[in-house]
Amino acid sequence: MRTLTGIAILVLFFWAQPVPAAIDCSRAILGADKLVCSSSRAAAAENYMARSFRNAIRRGVDVRYLRETQLEWKETVRDVCITVDCLMEAYLGRAADLDDL
Repeated sequence: MRTLTGIAILVLFFWAQPVPAAIDCSRAILGADKLVCSSSRAAAAENYMARSFRNAIRRGVDVRYLRETQLEWKETVRDVCITVDCLMEAYLGRAADLDDL
């Protein structure tokens, strides 16, 4: 799994095409949401993490546990980011954690 995460990091940093954000950018209020909306790299990382979240559900990880840990992660890690680099690290770290469940 760590190899896949490493490959994803390379793709996101060097070959990221413009990617629409998974959030509704017209309603972005939080700084982290605005960063995602302004950066195709952050939007791609968000989509990558969302895919990891869906895959965890498909593997049978308890949905309630996933939602609770996602909310905690969002409040304590993602929402404190004020730079795109911080968001990239947050999303890719969460994706790796989800992949390991």
